[in-house]
Order: sequence, then structure tokens, then C-alpha cells
Amino acid sequence: MRRNALLMGALAMALSACVSSPKETVLNLDTTDRKWTSKRCVAARKAVAHYNDLERERGLLGFVGNIAAPFAGTAASLALSAAKDKERARLNHEVRAACISDPLKGRRVAGKGRRLASR
Repeated sequence: MRRNALLMGALAMALSACVSSPKETVLNLDTTDRKWTSKRCVAARKAVAHYNDLERERGLLGFVGNIAAPFAGTAASLALSAAKDKERARLNHEVRAACISDPLKGRRVAGKGRRLASR
């Protein structure tokens, strides 16, 4: 029982470290931003639209793997997700850089409660 609790804790930590989907990032952008219609932003959004996150494959791998051996499918699915983290982070960065006029606007300094100065 203690081993299962440790595995579940490790699973929770692994899931919290995942990079958000680039498609979610695009959905959360401000469409009224002046950079939204720029050629660079349109190209970045097209790259996100063509991005394959392997969601179906990860789900199938997790389901089948868990039938074969407990937690094996979950571990394999997490490994596949972690392998895509670099590409997701790169696409997220590209989209934010291309589509947001001031990416740091409104962010707070960690632990200070003050807003960062604008350029």
C-alpha cells in the first residue's frame, strides 16, 4: 500500500511538470492584440494547428499498458508526453513571441507583489 502511495505521488509530480498544449496557449491569447494579425503570428498559429500532440496514442498506450501491468501504461504514456515537452515549449514560446505585444505585461515579481516594469 505504501508503494502505491509513492507511485501515485510520483505520478502527480510528473503530471504537474507537463508543458501546456500549444493549442491551449493559442486559445488563451488576446485576439484584439495588434500583433494577432501579423504575418509572424499567423505563421506561428498555423504551426500550432499542424502540431500533433499524440493525445489519442498516449491514451491508448496508457489504457492497454495498464491492462498488461498496473501503472506500466501510465508510465509509458507519461514518458511519451515528456518526450514532446520540448517541442510544446518551443511552440508556446514562438506563439507568445509572435502574437503578444508585451509578454511580461501584468506579471508580478515572484514573492514581491509588485508588477514588473514595462520596457
